[in-house]
Amino acid sequence: MGKPTPDLSKFDDRLAAVYSRTGDKEAHYDQWASSYEADLVEDLGYVAHIDASDIFAQVVTDRSARILDVACGTGLAGAALRSRGYENIHGVDFSMEMLKIAARTEVYQSLWQQDFTEPVDRSPAYDALICVGLFSYATPKISDMHNVIGCVVPGGTCIITVNGAAWEELGLETEVRAEAGRHGFSVSEIRQAGYIGSEGIDSRVLVIRR
Repeated sequence: MGKPTPDLSKFDDRLAAVYSRTGDKEAHYDQWASSYEADLVEDLGYVAHIDASDIFAQVVTDRSARILDVACGTGLAGAALRSRGYENIHGVDFSMEMLKIAARTEVYQSLWQQDFTEPVDRSPAYDALICVGLFSYATPKISDMHNVIGCVVPGGTCIITVNGAAWEELGLETEVRAEAGRHGFSVSEIRQAGYIGSEGIDSRVLVIRR
């Protein structure tokens, strides 16, 4: 028996649209890019990038590490890492309009576009990565997580958030453990952290070693 379809009506319409399993997500994020930070941070109380960056700084102590910000969006997590002393930061996102805004922050050494439901056609080149907001109710699925983790060198560290409401409602810990077993990475910690305050959504922050 498959998992029940989540009731997304309990969320703000802007979130429900991206949590839905239907619709053109790239087009949605392209259209949302110009108001994304105002909507998410100022209106909805989004703090996932701050909490995840704090955990990243505790785990990845080498401030010269080559870092990939996966699902970098407009650059919120990248800016948070820069403020914590990291400078060799690179970004990747699904939305070209989001990447254009991220470029204006001057936080990133390079930026590129990628759909993480597909394999990444690049050699692993990063010592560590942070991935905030990518894994939730819809796509990419937990079964796509290896595409993200494969961006770091063997032994590299990944700090990856998962939407806490989806984690509980969909039983995603089981899927994460299965994905780790299939692809040979280790989940060394699962921490609870903030995510979207106004919606009462927390996050699970995965500390992963490739």
